[in-house]
Amino acid sequence: MRHYQEDDFGFDNSQPQDFLMVLADGMGGHKGGAFASDCAIKTVMYGYHAVSGRVGERLQQILQKTNEQLALEAQSKPKLKGMGCTLVAAAISDVQIEWISVGDSPLWLYKKAGELVRLNADHSMKPILQELVHLGELMPEELATHPDRNMLRAALVGRKIDMIDQSSAPLEAGDRILLASDGILSLSETEIANILGKSLPANALVNKLLMAVENKGKLNQDNTTALVIKMS
Repeated sequence: MRHYQEDDFGFDNSQPQDFLMVLADGMGGHKGGAFASDCAIKTVMYGYHAVSGRVGERLQQILQKTNEQLALEAQSKPKLKGMGCTLVAAAISDVQIEWISVGDSPLWLYKKAGELVRLNADHSMKPILQELVHLGELMPEELATHPDRNMLRAALVGRKIDMIDQSSAPLEAGDRILLASDGILSLSETEIANILGKSLPANALVNKLLMAVENKGKLNQDNTTALVIKMS
């Protein structure tokens, strides 16, 4: 596992019916990645309730503000050139979740019936490579070790954002929401669902997930951050 942390996250439950959860995973080396994710989280957390409009419009505005802030920081700190991060910001009410996402940090919805659904798009090369497997142009066993599998097609780097995923999904009592950095992808969705289905508090579910990742003993395991919300 990496001995430095490029993930960052935040919660804001100050507004009724508008709970905000945010996660960023940095890139661009130790200092650059950590700075980018910290900058992104602070910009979203301090700015989300300062912008106006519907939830989706506010998410769009704060995403652009975050990208602009990263551009300003990169200009004033040449040593951080090339820094960037993924970003997922999700606003949660009693009846739905709305999110905006850039990069490969996964956002999942676990339904009380036992179904695990990834909500946001994966902006890494994995979906492209999976399509090549489907077309018979790449062998399935090559996918797991392909050198480009974790390459990002989109991230916040202070320039035009190539891909943005934004949508919403209904929620009901008993649902669980999992937002994580890509280190959690060492686990299969079946393993993740089995843990999220346990009758445990949210913090205990997070601990179970992190322990399961650690127990994989994967070489060069990426750091893992996980946030779990249980709908009541």
